[in-house]
Amino acid sequence: MPRFVTEQDVLEAAGRGEQVLTLEPGARVTDLARETAQRLGVRLVHADEVAVASQPRQAFDLHDHIRTAVIARLGMEPEGLDAIIAGVLQALGGEG
Repeated sequence: MPRFVTEQDVLEAAGRGEQVLTLEPGARVTDLARETAQRLGVRLVHADEVAVASQPRQAFDLHDHIRTAVIARLGMEPEGLDAIIAGVLQALGGEG
């Protein structure tokens, strides 16, 4: 059963002075927890995003970075996300 991240989890992290709350694989974030994190300036980051951020700079892929950030922010993967990102990057003249 997936663990739920609640408003209380965010409040406790903020109370400890944490600016980033790393989420366990499969963790689900309640809407109130997401709103509270945004209000308090606590970033909700999936454990796999931490691994991406620690990769060497030369392995940086803008598409993957944006994809990871969107999923972390929304707590789910919107349908057609890869196509949307590719279209935006292409329109901006970047990678796609």
